[in-house]
Amino acid sequence: MAPDMAAAGVTAAEVTAAGVREAVRGAAPGAVREAVLSAAPELPALPRRTVRYPATTAVGPVEAQAARTPDAPALVLADGETVSYRELNVAANRLARALAARGARPGAVVGLAGVRRPAELLTALLAVAKSGAAYLPLDPADTPGRRERLLAENAPVCVLGEGMPGALAGLETDGELPTDPPRALTPHHLLCVGYGPGGRPTAVRLTHAEADRRVRELQAEHPLGPGDRVLHLGLPLWEYLWPLRTGAAVVLADPWQEGEIGELVRKLGVTAVRVAPGVLLGG
Repeated sequence: MAPDMAAAGVTAAEVTAAGVREAVRGAAPGAVREAVLSAAPELPALPRRTVRYPATTAVGPVEAQAARTPDAPALVLADGETVSYRELNVAANRLARALAARGARPGAVVGLAGVRRPAELLTALLAVAKSGAAYLPLDPADTPGRRERLLAENAPVCVLGEGMPGALAGLETDGELPTDPPRALTPHHLLCVGYGPGGRPTAVRLTHAEADRRVRELQAEHPLGPGDRVLHLGLPLWEYLWPLRTGAAVVLADPWQEGEIGELVRKLGVTAVRVAPGVLLGG
C-alpha cells in the first residue's frame, strides 16, 4: 500500500484482495465499477496521454465544485455520517489560513502524518493545497533515520498529524475566515513530494499541472459525477481530489474499525472502487 496511505491510516484495518473481490461480487450487477490501474508506490501509471489539457491547479476545480454543489455530500464516513462540500471547503479554508500564518505558501512544504479520523486527513490535504504548499506524506512507523532524512531534505514549515515528534494534532482555526484563501499558486508549483520504500529513496515531485492532467485522464477513462460514492484503497492522497472535483462523494473507511470491505461497499452504497494492484493482488 502506498506510503502516504499507510501513514495516514485511511484504509480499513483489514484490506484484503478477497475483501475487494467480495465487495464487487456482492453488489448489484453494474452497481460497482472497479478501476484497477497499474501503480507505482506514489505515482500510479495512467492511461497514455492522447489529449492536451489546459494547465490548472489541482485544487481550483474542487473549490469550483464546492461553490456549485455546497450541500451535496463530499465525504461519507464509515458510520454513514456525511460531510457536505460546504462543510469540507470551509474547514479546509480555515485550516489553510492557519497554515499560511505558519509559513505555508507556494514553494513551501507541510508534512502530513498519521491521524485518527480519516476526515481530518482529507481536510488537511485540501488545506495544504489551498495554502499553496506541497504536502509531504510521513509514516510514523518509519525508522527515525529515514524520517529525519525526509524532514531534513524538505524542511516542512510544520507537520500535521500524530505519532511523530513535533507534529501538531490540530491548529486553532476558529478565528479564521471561511472563504477560499488568496494564494499566488500556479500549475507549475508542487502539490506533493513523495518517496518510495527503502532506506534512501528518491523523491518524486508532483506538480499541480501533472496531477490535474492525470485526474482528467482518469475522469475521461472512468467518468465520475454527482451520485457516485467512491472508495479508494492503497492509492496516493492526491487522487482523492479526483472525485471531489466531479461532485462525487469520497467514502472513507475507519482504520480503527474491523470489518470487511464488502460490508462497507454494501452498507454505504459505494458505486465505484479504485484500488491499487498491490492491494488487489496482495491477499
